[in-house]
Amino acid sequence: MSNLRTILLTVLTCLIALAGGAASALYALNNFEGFNQLTIGQWHASPLYGSADADPYARAQRSRAALLPLGAAEGQRFVLRHDVNGAKLDPRCTYHLQGKAPASRFWTLYASDLHDLPLAQKQGLPQELHSQMIWYQHDSSFLIAVSPSAQSGNWLAINASRPYQLVMTLYDTDLGTSIGFENPQMPALTLAEGSCKGAER
Repeated sequence: MSNLRTILLTVLTCLIALAGGAASALYALNNFEGFNQLTIGQWHASPLYGSADADPYARAQRSRAALLPLGAAEGQRFVLRHDVNGAKLDPRCTYHLQGKAPASRFWTLYASDLHDLPLAQKQGLPQELHSQMIWYQHDSSFLIAVSPSAQSGNWLAINASRPYQLVMTLYDTDLGTSIGFENPQMPALTLAEGSCKGAER
């Protein structure tokens, strides 16, 4: 009987260890931004994301989302999960993305879930934007409304039921390379006051 108890305890211990290891790996995959991060405001990028030197978490994240990574010379992919106040992005709210994008040949902007999968598409809604289709201010800055409801001007439509993230990809930019920029800026995301339908703020 004692031998059977020892075997059962050993098996149970192994199962707990395996479950704990799997859970911790999944948590890290979902929440850890990775090593060698380039942070500008609330935006984060991994300059080594598309290289052979990318860390294991970055490689696992791009494999799970079936992403085709860019080389450092091709561009940088920035992700934003929080507004300027550090709050997660609420799909019931309207946000204003305002400022300038770093110098690049072309950039794109879309929203995805926290696993890097694009949000469900709704026909006719502007759920993807790029640098050649938006209106700019006289100083080359822009204002984009990120919202589940229709907005005037530049509008990025959100179709989600859970917190999401914004993804801005800069193509043909020196940002994140050995050349880089001094004091680079990324557009800031602020919550539009009183815009959260059914959310406590």
